[in-house]
Amino acid sequence: MKCTAVGNVKPVLAMKYLMLAFLLAFSTPAKSQTTLDGLQIGTGSELSIVLLHGDEGNGGDPLSYFAFGADIARRIPEATVHMLLRPGYQDPWGRQSPGENFGRRDQYTIENAKIIAENLDRIGQDAPIVAVGHSGGAAQLALALSFGNAVVDEVILVACPCDLAMWRELNPQWPEDTIVRSVSPMDFNPSNATHVTIISGSQDSTTPSALSQNYAKHLDSLGISNKLIIVPDGDHSGNRALSTAWLTAIFAARERLAN
Repeated sequence: MKCTAVGNVKPVLAMKYLMLAFLLAFSTPAKSQTTLDGLQIGTGSELSIVLLHGDEGNGGDPLSYFAFGADIARRIPEATVHMLLRPGYQDPWGRQSPGENFGRRDQYTIENAKIIAENLDRIGQDAPIVAVGHSGGAAQLALALSFGNAVVDEVILVACPCDLAMWRELNPQWPEDTIVRSVSPMDFNPSNATHVTIISGSQDSTTPSALSQNYAKHLDSLGISNKLIIVPDGDHSGNRALSTAWLTAIFAARERLAN
């Protein structure tokens, strides 16, 4: 989801964007070489919401969806939203996370999964966790759930390339070395997940719904609670249909944890 500047913005809306820009520029940097950098929005102590961005393989800002995170924090004041930069990523404001993303390609490695798991362990000490990953961030999150000690109460995987073998088969035009380092979430048991919501857009040509359907079957075979949602007219990047389903899933996770 990208924010687009619009002319003749009303003063209140302009102030909102100014405050969001301030958050981007001056939020607290990471304090450890083992801690993923990013943005922390909100001060709620009852719930931690972790957001992991997509690959942004074309060089875009991985935290360009900061308005989405800010909206979640506004709507769920009892939560703190952690918008993490995935391993090896940096944003235009100078924040950078440890790890290696290999030029934003073929990066779903065990090493990166362990870094994410370590951060989930740390954040999970404060409050129950709702962990959300989009696209490549979903694949890395799914892998991370097989490592570390934190039990992630709610997991939301959006547009996940969770079956790398099928993904490769669906793209015969890719060079043979496109997927070499990465490992497939299908080959692991995400035993640290209590409940997984898998969301896929019916019009997603980047990570087709078959990938999510296969992963849901994988979770079924492991006895892990999950729900698969195919969003009519949803795309890959986060059009209105997909982003609405994404937000609804976060609210549903919050309600389950409150009961």
